[in-house]
Amino acid sequence: MSSFHKSSLSCSSINGTKLKNNLSYVSSGIPSLDFVIGGGLPTSGLFLVEEDYLGSYSRVLTKYFLAEGVVCKHDLFIASADENPEEIVKELPQVCTLPSDDKVKDASPGNMKIAWRYEGLGQVESSFGSNTNFGHHFDLSRHIAIDIINKCNITYCHLTHNESKINSFKNDLYHTLLLKIKKTLLKEEYRTNSKNKNVLRISIQSLGSPIWMSMDCDDESHSTYGQDLIKFLYCLRVLLRNTNAVAFITIPSHLFDDDRIMKRLLYSADNAVRIESFAGSSKETNPVYSEYHGLFHITKLSAVYSLVPYVPPSLDLAFKLRRKKFVIEKLHLPPELQESSEREQDDITAVPKTCGGFKKKDIDF
Repeated sequence: MSSFHKSSLSCSSINGTKLKNNLSYVSSGIPSLDFVIGGGLPTSGLFLVEEDYLGSYSRVLTKYFLAEGVVCKHDLFIASADENPEEIVKELPQVCTLPSDDKVKDASPGNMKIAWRYEGLGQVESSFGSNTNFGHHFDLSRHIAIDIINKCNITYCHLTHNESKINSFKNDLYHTLLLKIKKTLLKEEYRTNSKNKNVLRISIQSLGSPIWMSMDCDDESHSTYGQDLIKFLYCLRVLLRNTNAVAFITIPSHLFDDDRIMKRLLYSADNAVRIESFAGSSKETNPVYSEYHGLFHITKLSAVYSLVPYVPPSLDLAFKLRRKKFVIEKLHLPPELQESSEREQDDITAVPKTCGGFKKKDIDF
């Protein structure tokens, strides 16, 4: 008799989850984001988002993550030191159906003609996850009613400094947050072998912002600040192990003086992305990026319960923030700009028939 046996997991019975490689996944609330990272966020995992300079787009991603939890009746744990977490849930987008303008219309070859040189090219899939059945679609122009929010099991954690001295952390905020998360994860419903299971969505906004550096003492160095942040994520990853919890953390990495801090933080993350906004940069007026609001970089994809990590169809990604939704698409040049760049390249490489714009008879020897 073989010593191997198939474990009977009932993770798929939890509302808003799916099984992949014998591991339960939850949706981030954005179908295109779920698609590019391999199907969603794995439970017991840690997802990092490097914020844009203004932090506006990273807040949108956080609202999607929390709104998906409200619709799926998951428990929420919201922590922030910069603002009151109770104010965050007041602007969660409302669930909706897929807008009609996003549905792909069939076009027969007889009704559509294209240039002969483009006939041999395959069709480029710009948008991702539009046809998936996992997760929900949300309308950013409408908010979830407060009555629905009040019925959810939400733990708010508004972090403030106190006078206590913690030896393990130079900043007491990290220790306080770890204790509250540990206390919440001890509940029976968040254990993988529990009968009455539920998912806990942990949201930590702007972890490592300047308020996390403020202390009683004034001689704090950036290296000590980085050590606290690295130690916190490592301890959080240990707490999440073998639980039905998912951590969604945004970090303002552009404020770090040392680039090595973010590189070490990625060791504790399962998946990580970086948002590059065009606001205030030269790319905002560049016609190449006129249809987008920023670039979307995938900085880490882990091999969870598999030998190799998931590889998305393209790593050249951009995002749009429309009036009602946030969408991630494949970045590509518009046909007009692509054709003009090819013409300019042909003009540069072409051999001129005259010398310096003059005919041979006009040159004096």
